[in-house]
Amino acid sequence: MLLAALIAIALPALPAAARASLTRQVDAMVTAGIREQRYPGAVVVMGRGKRTLLRRSYGTQTYEPRAPRMRVNTPFDMASLTKVVATTPAAMLLVQDGTLDLDQPVARYLPEFAARGKEGVTLRHLATHVSGLKAYESFSVVEKGRRPDETTDAALLRRYADLPLSYPTGTKMVYSCLNMQTLAGLLQRVADEDTESLLRRRLWGPLGMRDTTYRPTPSQVRRAAPTADTADGKPVRGVIHDPLARYHTAERTCPGNAGLFSTGPDLERFVRMMLADGMDGRRVILRPETARLAFTVSTPTAISSPRSVGWAVYTKPPYADGADGDPTHASIGHTGYTGTSIWMDHATGAYVIFLTNRVMPSPTTKGGEGAGIEGIRAGLIKALKDALATEPRPRA
Repeated sequence: MLLAALIAIALPALPAAARASLTRQVDAMVTAGIREQRYPGAVVVMGRGKRTLLRRSYGTQTYEPRAPRMRVNTPFDMASLTKVVATTPAAMLLVQDGTLDLDQPVARYLPEFAARGKEGVTLRHLATHVSGLKAYESFSVVEKGRRPDETTDAALLRRYADLPLSYPTGTKMVYSCLNMQTLAGLLQRVADEDTESLLRRRLWGPLGMRDTTYRPTPSQVRRAAPTADTADGKPVRGVIHDPLARYHTAERTCPGNAGLFSTGPDLERFVRMMLADGMDGRRVILRPETARLAFTVSTPTAISSPRSVGWAVYTKPPYADGADGDPTHASIGHTGYTGTSIWMDHATGAYVIFLTNRVMPSPTTKGGEGAGIEGIRAGLIKALKDALATEPRPRA
């Protein structure tokens, strides 16, 4: 708990010159992306420990001349950030309750999964993307085989249980939506509670994450950043962008791979809790040993793309420096296809939240998605780290 306590104390403010320089750099990078029509607008939140260093919105929600401006509290389709803001913490809550064991076979909880070589696949294999399941599935294939009395989520689980392994379990990392959808189905069955209710009661609610949901209210839909246009050119808001997650949704279930909506301020509350080893002030949201699973490599050493439970673990600059060698001090993060991302560093308490709707049809691409934003993501992280290098560091 020492590291979290040090990060949480009130540090001297970032020097004014460094903060001004950081703001200028962020403004330049993000507005360049808007000018190049990589996305119509964005939200950036940066900080360290309990201190917000930058929280700004940019541009508009669409490319239309009179489009609404992007706001700091604009809800975004999180896409694959769902995996780490919803599915993974829900699993961690059940693990710390003793209801789940990461190293038990999936088939212990979903007996039908013990087929076609998957008998030894564990929950940890699913959560670290080394299970052997393929990366994605077409919902139309699942729908074609769906039984008349089956819900869509049940059809998905049955389909995945019947799939053969694409590679031997534990031999490589293949990022797979099927892993997280299987984990979500397992959570649903074991908890006997939909994921939204579980997380609202034990995580999002206590943290004050009021705009984080699988089921946006009409008000949240009106505020949401659109991800597409209808056939008659109207923006699509509050509708899940990922087709497999959209198919997965049923009355009492929440998709595990995508489908969540949230905002920059809500994600900041979540990230701060994770960096404080599960603490929100004096309140325990996750036990320290549970929260640290996110920052600890959990894949075999031979795998070149290390993962913790749910998260990517970074090993190269600017995402990671490997400064102190402590295996629980990792830089971790996750991205979402719609243009969302989280990065956080356990050793320093630094974090960057970058939200865009880059999938919004762009005039530059003649109606296609905007160009990639990986360079901007990396640039934002480097800018923050450079700024923090100028401030006083806590002493033990």
